[in-house]
Amino acid sequence: MKSTDTTAADGYAPITMERVREIVGFPERFIAEKKEAKLGEFSARFIAHSPFFCMSTVGADGQLDTSPRGDPPGSVRILDPWTLAIPDRPGNKLADTHENITSHPAVGLVFFVPGLREVIRVNGDAFVTDDPELLDMLSADGKPAVLATIVRIREVFGQCGKAVIRAKLWEGDSRGLAEAVTLGGDFYTLTITESAAKMAEKLGDLAGSLHAVIDDHYENDLY
Repeated sequence: MKSTDTTAADGYAPITMERVREIVGFPERFIAEKKEAKLGEFSARFIAHSPFFCMSTVGADGQLDTSPRGDPPGSVRILDPWTLAIPDRPGNKLADTHENITSHPAVGLVFFVPGLREVIRVNGDAFVTDDPELLDMLSADGKPAVLATIVRIREVFGQCGKAVIRAKLWEGDSRGLAEAVTLGGDFYTLTITESAAKMAEKLGDLAGSLHAVIDDHYENDLY
């Protein structure tokens, strides 16, 4: 398409961020400041049980690309609380993600666990490596990874389950991955526990009623 061509998008006008805030409002303090700079025990367990995630990267031209990734749970390795190792399997050889990372290291990840409504998001910087020992560590079905992406974590945070609920994404999962992550608990209790002091300060009076608030949002504020 030529730059002079018009599309349906041209029939709409953009609005300012000030107008966006007029419509959507501002988040509670505990939401606005929920990001952590490293993985905690719960977020690490969540990622270790995740068989599916999406990775967003930025090209040299500033264009974004999002790639879905699927593998058996545990394929994304947690090297330490600040570092993830992600295997690359044989694909279509386009290597868009690799090309983007080599020109612009910023990455955004969203991890899903079947049966859990909430997700874990990770933002950071990445690079691609062919280290033989790491590729062996990231093997699947007896075959080493083709390449590996190392992610230096900058931000880790959970996101509520409204999108998953609206999509009716999970209708049950026979592997029991959700139970393996929560160990009989639930996402919000474990998230709060992981950053107890910070969360208690940010939540304030909401600390004792967070579940009720979240459940009310899920039941009455999906649309």
